Amino acid sequence: MMKAVFLWKPYDAPGDVQEMLPVCIEKARSIGWNEELKLFSEGYGKGKSWDDLMALAHNDTLTGVILHDIAKWHGKGEVLSRSLAILDEKKIPVSVALMDYTEVNVATLKVIADSSKYYSRLRSKSIRVGMKQKKGGRPPFGMSYDENRNLVPNEQWPIVQQIFSMKANDLPISLIAQRVALPNQKVRNIIKTHEGRFKAGAP
Repeated sequence: MMKAVFLWKPYDAPGDVQEMLPVCIEKARSIGWNEELKLFSEGYGKGKSWDDLMALAHNDTLTGVILHDIAKWHGKGEVLSRSLAILDEKKIPVSVALMDYTEVNVATLKVIADSSKYYSRLRSKSIRVGMKQKKGGRPPFGMSYDENRNLVPNEQWPIVQQIFSMKANDLPISLIAQRVALPNQKVRNIIKTHEGRFKAGAP
C-alpha cells in the first residue's frame, strides 16, 4: 500500500523534479500524510508515468495521490474525469499541491480543468457587452457581479488561488503562466489586480 505524487510538464518545457517535489511533500504533510511518497512523473525524462500510477489504483495498492497541479488536463475536463474515474470509484483521496483544498473530488477538478475554456465563453461578445452595460466595465479575472452588483468569486477563482500559491512559493511568472496556461502578461495583471485581496487574507 502506498501514496503517490504525480508531476507533469511538457517535455520541451524547462523544469526540474526537485523544484516541484518539495511543494507536494509539504502539501502531503500538511494534510497528515506522513508516509513515504512514491514519485510518478511525465516530462522529466525516464520515470514511472501516469499509466503506471493508475495501474496501482486498479491493483488496490494506491491509498492517496498528490498532484502538483492539473496542467496535464488543462481544458480537458472530460479526459480528466475519465483519468480519475478509478480513483473516484475506489475512494482514493486526491489532493492538489497548488490548491488550498485538503482533498478535491473529480467533479471539482473537472470544472477547474475546463475553467479557462469556460472563461473564453464568458468573454464571448454578447456576455462582454452585457457586463459593460451593467457595470461600465468587465470584472477582474476570477470574479463576477452578483445580483446586487457586488464582486464575488466565480469559477475562475481557483486559477487565481493557484497563481498566488505558486507566487508564494517563489515560482517565476513564466512557469506560473505555463502551468495555468495563460500569457505571462495576463498572470502579471491578475497578480496586480488581486494582490490586495490576498494580503487581506482572501480565501
